[in-house]
Amino acid sequence: MSASPPHALGSIRDFRPMARETAPKSLSRRIWVAVAVFALVGLLFVVIGMLMLATASTPSPTMSAGEQFTAGSLVAFAGAAGVGGAAALAWVHRRRARRLRQAAQMGIEHGWHVRIEGDPREHPASAFGSGSIKGSWLETPMHLHEPRYIEVGNYVFDAGQSGLGRSSVGWIAIELDRRLPHMYLFSQSTPHQVRPYNVPIFSADQRLDLEGDFNTHFRLFCPREYATDALYVITPDVMALMIDEAQGFDIEIVDDMLFVVARRPFDMSDSRILEFAQRLAATLGARTARQGARYVDHRSGDPVFIAHEGARLARRPVLAILTPLLVTAAVVALAGWFGGIFG
Repeated sequence: MSASPPHALGSIRDFRPMARETAPKSLSRRIWVAVAVFALVGLLFVVIGMLMLATASTPSPTMSAGEQFTAGSLVAFAGAAGVGGAAALAWVHRRRARRLRQAAQMGIEHGWHVRIEGDPREHPASAFGSGSIKGSWLETPMHLHEPRYIEVGNYVFDAGQSGLGRSSVGWIAIELDRRLPHMYLFSQSTPHQVRPYNVPIFSADQRLDLEGDFNTHFRLFCPREYATDALYVITPDVMALMIDEAQGFDIEIVDDMLFVVARRPFDMSDSRILEFAQRLAATLGARTARQGARYVDHRSGDPVFIAHEGARLARRPVLAILTPLLVTAAVVALAGWFGGIFG
C-alpha cells in the first residue's frame, strides 16, 4: 500500500496550478468579491455616518440635531459591522485555505493524487444528493489507483433544510471488480448522532434481515427481487468486517463502488485518515470485491450491467410518507374543532 501512483504530484508547488484547473466550483473568487463589497459598502456607511455626526449641530430642514445624531450613529455602526463582517469572512476563508494546503501537502507526501475540490455528481452514492448542486462540493478529495481505486475526502453541502446550515461529512469510495445490485446498510451505532445528510427512505419491503446479531449493527436494504443476490455478496465474513472496520458508518454499494459515509467530517490533514481508507480497502473492500467478482445478474441482457430493477433501490413515495402526518393533523384539527363546539 505504500506504492505511489505513477503520476503523484511531487510538491505543494505542483499542487497549486493543478488545483486552479480542477476546481471549477471553488468559492475563492466569490468570497473575495463578497469581502470587497462588504468592506466598500461598510466604509461608505462609516463615512456617511461620521459626516452626519460631525454636522449634527448644524440645523437641518429634515431632522433635528438629536435625530441626526441618532441616525448618524446607526449608519456608522452599520458600516462598522459591515467592515467587521468582511474582515471575519476574509479570516475564515484564509483559515480554510490554510487547512486545505496542509491537507494537500500531507496527501502529496504520502503519494496520493490530490484535488482541492470536486463535483459531487462524480459519485452516485445517496449522501451526495444532499444540498443543492451549486452549494455543495467534494473538499480535498484524494485518491490512489493501486492496488485498487480508493478515494477519500469530505462532502460539503448546504443542510439548511434540516436546520443545520452548512455541513460536511467524511466519505470513502472503494472500487469493486464489477457492478453489483444496489445495497444500503444503515448503521445502528451511535443513534444520538444525527446524520446531517439526507437519509434515503426506502420502501419497507426491501429490508433484509440477516443472521446473528448483524441487525443490531446495520439495517440492510436491497431490491426485493435481489435478496438472494445480496446474500451472495454480504456473506458472514463480509458482515464481520463491516462490524469490525466500519462500525458507525453508513455503507452503500452502488454500481461498481462501495461507499463508506461518516456522520462527521474527516481531518484531511491527518495521515491516519489515509491509513484508515487503505486498511478499509484492503479488508472490507477487497473481501466484498472478491465475493462479487463472479456475480452475474441473469435478469440483465448484458452480463456487465445490472437490470433496472436491481440497479437502484426504490424510494418510498412522498405521499406514503406524508399521509400518516396529514391524517394525524386532520384528526387533531377535527378534535379541536368539535371540542370548541361541544366543550
